[in-house]
Order: sequence, then structure tokens, then C-alpha cells
Amino acid sequence: MERNMKKTVYSMLLLLCFTGAATLYAAKEQRLVWPSKPDPAKIEFTAIITKAKDLKIEKGFFSKFWDFVAGNEEQILVKPFGLHADDEGRIFVGDAASNAVYYFDTQHNKTTVIEGSDDKSFISPIDIASDAGDNIYVSDSVLATILVFDKKGKYLREIGPAHKLHRPTGIAINKKLKRLYVVDTMVSQIIVFSLNGKFIKTIGGYGNGEGEFNRPTFLTIDGAGTLYLSDSMNQRVQILDGEGNFIRGFGQLGSTVGSFASPRGIALDQENNIYVVDNLFHNIQIFNPQGELLLVFGSYGAAKGKFSMPTDITITADGTIYVADAYNMRLQQFKRLK
Repeated sequence: MERNMKKTVYSMLLLLCFTGAATLYAAKEQRLVWPSKPDPAKIEFTAIITKAKDLKIEKGFFSKFWDFVAGNEEQILVKPFGLHADDEGRIFVGDAASNAVYYFDTQHNKTTVIEGSDDKSFISPIDIASDAGDNIYVSDSVLATILVFDKKGKYLREIGPAHKLHRPTGIAINKKLKRLYVVDTMVSQIIVFSLNGKFIKTIGGYGNGEGEFNRPTFLTIDGAGTLYLSDSMNQRVQILDGEGNFIRGFGQLGSTVGSFASPRGIALDQENNIYVVDNLFHNIQIFNPQGELLLVFGSYGAAKGKFSMPTDITITADGTIYVADAYNMRLQQFKRLK
């Protein structure tokens, strides 16, 4: 009996050792970085996000109890499209299938669903931006307007109807100049407003020359007020000053890295490197400020670090990257490594 017990203990120890080694090996295998060795890693996959819980936002007991009684279910992303994240732990996701904007506040452990104004429900919310007062701006391409909300998600005002926007998509805010830049994809222009909705000017127009656009979609802005635009049907990025004067551009139609098929979301990191989502290549390409290719990450698929028709990207000051992986019904989170 003693011999059998010793055998059992020995077997259990072997099992524990094997399980521990397997777990350690699996943990090492789960680390997904770009580029691969021997080059030093620059981008690391960190999480898949489909609901608030994935961001460690947990409801309190009474909220959970009320949801149970009322039969409410936790909201899950269906078709995330536009993204915006700030340095206060707020993440905004425009869901084109749910006709809503999900507002995840990780610092205050809260989720808010914004569905439109009192008399206008979202039909196709596309992009989101915030101003210095934490007010929230949302473009709706079908309503052809910009709706503005306070930091709690309460409707404030509307921007655009008097100027007759056609199909507003990407938006960005110059907080110093208090200007709102709206990409109107249908007319291939950028429309500039004050934050209270006063029309200022238009930038660009249809064409393929410098400062001309063909169905542009998303844009972003740096601290100096420089605009970075995805000139989607011209398969390029254009860089303009705050008044719309052409500075430089890069990219062309092609099937090799460094070229584009359908550039969409665009974002900048702390070094002003330019991250461009390609909707048809199912990847993100990173360029330096001069437009030289640095790195590509992602490819088509449903696994971690792979994408299916990604649309937008946002980067926080600490180097956290969020990508709207639209047809995989999720966000993916990455970390920029030093």
C-alpha cells in the first residue's frame, strides 16, 4: 500500500511539473509581437474587446440585480466602425450595426450608450472626437450631421445642417483653435466649423492632384494642427496644414507593403509616426513622419492579431492602440513598445 501511495504521489508530482511547464510554454506562446525575432519587438497584442467587461468595467450589485429583474443583457459590439480614445481612460466606439455609440469610462467603471438626440436617433454613426471640455462629437453619415453631447452623454447641439453636409465621416478637433474638421466623403472635401457650429471654410475638392481628394474617409490632427487624411480612393495619405495647404503625401495603389488598397482609419503615436488601417489588406501599416514605411502588422483572419475589414484606429498617450476589427465584431488592443 505504501508503495502504491509513493507511486501515486510521484505521478502527481510529474503531472504538476508537466502541467506547469505546459502552462509556462503556453504563456510564452501567447505573446504576439511585431516584428518577429531577431528584430526587437515594437508592437504587442494585448487583448480582444467585445464588451465592457473586457475593459475591466464591472457593474455593481444593484445594477446586476436590476438587469436580472429587467432581463437586460450586456451590450456586445456588433460592427464597431469609428473609434476615439482619450488620455482620461474614455473609449468611444461607433457601432454601425447597433446604431449607437458605446462610451466606456475605465476610470469611473461606467458604460454609457448614446443613441442620438431627443428627436434624431443615430442611423449610421461613423466617427467620434472630443474637445477640451470633454464634449463628445459624433458624425452620422446618413443623417448627414454632427451631434454633440456633454461628457455624460447628454445631447447639446447639432452641427452641419445649415451648411448641408452630404456624407460626413471622419472628424477631428483642433483644441487650441477650437475648430472641428469634418470629412465629407461624397463631395471629397474637408469642411471646417467652429465648435459652436459656425461654418469657417472648405478644404479640397474632387481630383488626384495635391490637396485634391477622391472619397476621403478618416483624418487625424497633431499638436501643431497639421492634418493627416486618408485619401481613400486615391490610395494615399495627404498631409495638410490647418488651413488646408498641401505639405506632402505618400502612398499609391498596389499590392505590396507600403502601398494601399483602401486606406481608412489613421492615427499618430507620440513620435508622430503615422498608423494607417487598410480595409482591404486587413492590416495596419506604420510610417515615419516623412512617409517611409517602418512596420506592418496584421493580416486577414479571426485569430488574435488578425483582422477582417478593419476600419479605424486610435492611440493614447501611453502607447495603447485600439483597432476596430469590424467584421470580426470586436476591438483589438495592442501596446506600442519602447
